[in-house]
Amino acid sequence: MGPKQPERLRSVHYVAPNAPFHVYRQSVAGRVDLHWHEFYELCFVRSGRGTNIVNGEPHGLEPGSMFLLTPADFHEIELAPGETMEILNLVFLEEVLTDELRELLFPGILKLQTRLDAVEASGMQAEFDRVLAEFNDSRPGGSLMIKATLTRILVGLARQCRHDRRPSDSGIREALRSAHPGMQRALMYVHHHFREALTLEEAARQAKLTPNYFSHTFRKLSGIPFQSYLQELRLTFAKSLLAASDLPVTEVCHASGFNTLTHFERAFKKRFGCPPSGLRKGSLH
Repeated sequence: MGPKQPERLRSVHYVAPNAPFHVYRQSVAGRVDLHWHEFYELCFVRSGRGTNIVNGEPHGLEPGSMFLLTPADFHEIELAPGETMEILNLVFLEEVLTDELRELLFPGILKLQTRLDAVEASGMQAEFDRVLAEFNDSRPGGSLMIKATLTRILVGLARQCRHDRRPSDSGIREALRSAHPGMQRALMYVHHHFREALTLEEAARQAKLTPNYFSHTFRKLSGIPFQSYLQELRLTFAKSLLAASDLPVTEVCHASGFNTLTHFERAFKKRFGCPPSGLRKGSLH
């Protein structure tokens, strides 16, 4: 097997210029190589078994499995021996997500992945098939039908995942939400865009607050400065990417949102006790 270097899938190649979404029907044999997207990807497994490795963490896949990936995620799929997997993929841009849908999907920082039972899976497959049929049809109102069906699918996924997992930072989420309704929206935005050149001012705009008020409120309620929270996201992502890929440290640095290699290496060593290169030498666990 060659070096594992994730491919970046760009929106311009996967989403039509006249619509914020696209639907695909894939038949996969072997594996799906490590990659990340500029868009959101919603997947439903119709048949086949394997493992979805998201940000370095394995999740089992089987018929009825469904998951949503954000632009901040990287993943690869390994199929079980002798298996072929049929997947329905619905990719869409951030503009599809309303504020209400964002808050429902991302009440905490968790990965949206679940497995539906036979009855639920049958109903969900019908929803995906409806999207596929509308996408391949030219009747008026097709875009509206797809958006409405996509919303139903995402709501169903969110409801199911609420029973599967608990948010990893629910305390911060609840505190920020109680302080101002825009704070939760800003935090979700940060978790999906931390690999970009994200600033305090941009996060504050998402919350519709002034930068000073946003910064003060964030620190007061979370106990840490905004920049420290952002750096922790980037470092955690970098650690997972180093472990999962063969990307050079310099590329991991920039892919994780850091501007300079010196700053990245210093922050990484302070956080994890060894330089980034130490992870691949087996000295970091």
